[in-house]
Amino acid sequence: MVDVTMNEIHRIVALSKKKIGKVHKRYVDIVRIYLGSPIKEEKPFFEARIDKETVKMTIEHFKAKYDDKGDFLILYGDNIDEKIRRIIVYSGVRQTMNSLLGKALLEVIDSMGELEILFWYSRFINAYDRGNYWDVYRVAKSFRTLYRL
Repeated sequence: MVDVTMNEIHRIVALSKKKIGKVHKRYVDIVRIYLGSPIKEEKPFFEARIDKETVKMTIEHFKAKYDDKGDFLILYGDNIDEKIRRIIVYSGVRQTMNSLLGKALLEVIDSMGELEILFWYSRFINAYDRGNYWDVYRVAKSFRTLYRL
């Protein structure tokens, strides 16, 4: 694994657990994507409820270079923003799906053009900015309905 230089564009994927539920509290795996180095109080660019192994498999599928630093994955290399867009779309939809359909979702996202990815990426980012998990869920449901997943 290669250390990332300060001049190179990189994105940070932070891995943690989050307590959810008001009555039946439980912990779920959370992936938070940052455009730079995360600062303690900074809101992530996007957040999804998927585990580390799923994220690593997705990163490897889209052929992005990364360093595994335990609770952080540092993504870097050529065309990293295009790959981050695909990872965000995958993460946003994948968190609402059965794990058996993960490969089918990867194939759909692979076949998408740049404009389609940009459209769904912007929908997920806008839904997340509104601050409600259910807004992100609605976008994911629309994606699944359109692509019959």
